[in-house]
Amino acid sequence: MMKKLNNVLIFLCSLAAACFFVRDLNVGSYDRLLGDITIPLVLLLPRIFSKLFKIKITSAMELVYVIFIILAQFIGSVVNLYNKVWWYDLFAHFLSGVLTSILALVVLNWFGIYKEKNRGFNFLFIISFTLMIASIWEFLEFGADTFFGMNVQHSLDTGVRDTMEDMLIAFLGSLIVSISYLVENKIAKNGFLKRVVSDLK
Repeated sequence: MMKKLNNVLIFLCSLAAACFFVRDLNVGSYDRLLGDITIPLVLLLPRIFSKLFKIKITSAMELVYVIFIILAQFIGSVVNLYNKVWWYDLFAHFLSGVLTSILALVVLNWFGIYKEKNRGFNFLFIISFTLMIASIWEFLEFGADTFFGMNVQHSLDTGVRDTMEDMLIAFLGSLIVSISYLVENKIAKNGFLKRVVSDLK
């Protein structure tokens, strides 16, 4: 059932992206065409990685990823809500902090080092992993600004404020997940985060 939902969401979002591609092509917004055309590929990345690297990705994990791409890349960039709603960029970075924190637990399990008793280590790893991903993202934005003359980081009008806000809000999302993880390990036998890890075994 969940896999069918993923297929429907991927198809509808890809179709909508194709419509935006045609629109942007007709109105001469050539700088937006790359973002439009890469949506289907980005949506299918979990399945591509799963095939290439023999990684088990559950339908639930894929659904979380698909929803994130729809909210962050399609609605944010293609529909251009980032420039229309002032808080939407912060919302996307908060969501990225939440999702990369969950991914951190998955990474621990992939390498066979996840243990419920190592709560302190797992807590620090979740936060560190999220901050690493957030930093790499900002590096990419800095590279786009430096080599392609863009202003993705808004450094021309905000200095380092936009970058720091993005990282802080991602950290907040990670902190919420990390604390939830500690609470789950104390009081819940089969909480959401435990199910994410157990589904991969």
